[in-house]
Amino acid sequence: MNDDMSPSVAEFHRLIVLGAEGFIGSAVCGYFRHLGIPVLGTVFARPPREDEITLDVTGTEEFFRLPPGVPVVNATGILDQRAPPALMRRVHVGGMSNIIGWGRNTGCPHIIQLSSVSVYGNATVGVGRREKTTRRRTVNPLLASLPYGRTKARAEKMLEKSGLSYSAPRLPAVYGPGDGFLTPQIRRLLREPGRPLPPAGSHPISLMPVDQVGPLVKILLEHGPLNAALNAAAAHVPWRDILDAYRDAWNLNPNCARRARLRDYLAFSDPGLQMAVYYGRFGAEFPDDELRSRTGWRPEGDWRRTVTEAARALERISEKARAS
Repeated sequence: MNDDMSPSVAEFHRLIVLGAEGFIGSAVCGYFRHLGIPVLGTVFARPPREDEITLDVTGTEEFFRLPPGVPVVNATGILDQRAPPALMRRVHVGGMSNIIGWGRNTGCPHIIQLSSVSVYGNATVGVGRREKTTRRRTVNPLLASLPYGRTKARAEKMLEKSGLSYSAPRLPAVYGPGDGFLTPQIRRLLREPGRPLPPAGSHPISLMPVDQVGPLVKILLEHGPLNAALNAAAAHVPWRDILDAYRDAWNLNPNCARRARLRDYLAFSDPGLQMAVYYGRFGAEFPDDELRSRTGWRPEGDWRRTVTEAARALERISEKARAS
């Protein structure tokens, strides 16, 4: 795919991106604006800028400030696992209810829900987690242990039953300059003195560089609604290779333990450490063959380049913090 505006995308006079101030939402807005496609972004946590409005997805009446008949990308979400579960329900489930109500009343032609592989619950750990063989977990706290995953799964189910035209790409770990979890957690673990990382295994980890989310949304608009929730990953990389790429970017020496400690698997208060031990032992692979087959999407770029960009961006932020 090139960056020229195709006729099927150009026929839309505007794209709405909910959650434009977030890591992913801002990248999607920037991508389409670069293509010359007008984007109306909604923000909540900061004052609106040009081509943005303030909108709280938990408020029903606020949606009617949005223009009718326009595709919408939902990039809102509460990623902080320390946030109250009730807040996650209001944003993910209540927000989806409001999006559906607005879509029905205004004739929204395509709702693109940026979903998450967390809908698989505890089955996010492991390889070969395909849509048809791995169940979505909406309720059971033993199988869908985190409120984030349960509420994202409920939002998917609501959209599926709404009768509206939609696509729900299930994103794995999204990283890049400014990401708030993967890069900072790896940096912390690699630099933590006297505590080696759990063993880095060869099982694949599915990744999505943030600069590939915009092209993914573009091809979904070009293709038209999938009316399905499908895995969407740009790369499937062994965990040890990911750690090596970050070590190279920061010029750090390898520092991995020979075996994992039992207490690392149970470190519920340290999601970064849990990620490292489970990724190293079991992997986290989400094949996206069906999405690629149905849409022809082929992600571009090198996952290592984005690791380097993310690592350097975080280093600059840390340097500025130390200087201040």
